[in-house]
Amino acid sequence: MTRLFNYTALFSALAISISAQTLNVVNKCSEQVFLNTQSSSGTIANNVFVAAGTGCSSSGACTTGGPTWDGKTPFSRAEFNFAAIPGSVTYDISLIYGYNVGMEISGCEQFACTLPGGCPVPGPDNSCFSGCCTSASACSGGALPAGGGGCPNNAFAGPHSAFFYNNCPNAYAFPDNDGANGGKPANHVDTTCATKSVTLTLCPGTTSHI
Repeated sequence: MTRLFNYTALFSALAISISAQTLNVVNKCSEQVFLNTQSSSGTIANNVFVAAGTGCSSSGACTTGGPTWDGKTPFSRAEFNFAAIPGSVTYDISLIYGYNVGMEISGCEQFACTLPGGCPVPGPDNSCFSGCCTSASACSGGALPAGGGGCPNNAFAGPHSAFFYNNCPNAYAFPDNDGANGGKPANHVDTTCATKSVTLTLCPGTTSHI
């Protein structure tokens, strides 16, 4: 059964098994980071996201990220698909719901994002609200509310998406940032390759420009 809000407190490193492949998570942040991985076990689904939360308690409340994990408070998210092509993985970094910690994924092409200062809508704990939101209150129903929000059709660039895609061109700033459905700009935000091991590093201090 998929569990949506199971947290793993990460101080340094964690290895998660996905079939015959491995996702390694390394925490270089100065603070404890909580991972929402859809599962509390050492083995997770073949198609998985890893969302980073800060200041989380046992009740599920967090300074950033949880408990809603919809962008009401900002969080960075990495996405991995080990199922589409056997023996391969497709991955990306998503800032659609905002940003709270830098991320780097390595194993094939190295995607990384560490946002500089100047966030248009600052959030708690040095985070940054989604580019879909004009203000913190505009994110009160989530970055992509069911009725639609600042990102048209919950697909295209929002009022502050440019801050994200200009500073981190290899991370999703809005859902169709990969060019789907004519989304612009169409950036290089996901990659697929054959590998048995992928590493997600938190707070790497790096940004890629592939």
